[in-house]
Amino acid sequence: MGRISRSQIYFVAALCLALLVAVFAVQNPEPVGINFLAWRIEGISKVLIILLSTAAGALAVLFLGVWWQLRRYLYVRRLEAEVQKLRAELAAARNKEAGGGPPA
Repeated sequence: MGRISRSQIYFVAALCLALLVAVFAVQNPEPVGINFLAWRIEGISKVLIILLSTAAGALAVLFLGVWWQLRRYLYVRRLEAEVQKLRAELAAARNKEAGGGPPA
């Protein structure tokens, strides 16, 4: 049997959390009033509020994860370009040294 990866652990943890949120939402179906800034909404189901709040949090985490991955990808590309430039400089220096450049 293979080793369990970190992503598999995260996936199982996310499923457990989603199950807990769903059970909590289903056990609290009564309508409530919501105040947010200048808005007032009456008679909206707690289930809907809980599920929308959870979905909004999941989307926020997704967007932050994508942003972090993009920044990491761009950083790696910049480092790869720098390595390529330094390799070219090293090769030029070695060629100059091997070609009998002026004595130091």
